[in-house]
Amino acid sequence: MPSASTLESRNTLIYLFLALLIIDTILIILSQDLWAIGRIIFTAIIMYFVLQGYRWAKWMLVSTLSLVVIAQVGLIAALGNQISAILSIGSVAMAILCIILMAYLVGNNDLKRYFALKQQRRLG
Repeated sequence: MPSASTLESRNTLIYLFLALLIIDTILIILSQDLWAIGRIIFTAIIMYFVLQGYRWAKWMLVSTLSLVVIAQVGLIAALGNQISAILSIGSVAMAILCIILMAYLVGNNDLKRYFALKQQRRLG
């Protein structure tokens, strides 16, 4: 049975996931880039597998979030004044949230214990 601290870490991870999906959805709506919906669906599917304790999913998500950070920062650097202030702020917020999420996934010990318990249960 997971301890209270591991469950709290899992819940924090879920909240971070939801915040990321919400910010991403808002940015897609504002930019009218409907192709990016596929990225949200892909990310949500990977998040599901992360919560199930799959290591490959955790590292795939970290890789995907790293690419998102590079893309968001690159977008701001390349387009600068050509994009609206709200999209610039949203892009920076999303990049920061991705960095926080990656650090949390990789560095939180309670979350590591939660994933280990999920893997144990899955492998039987």
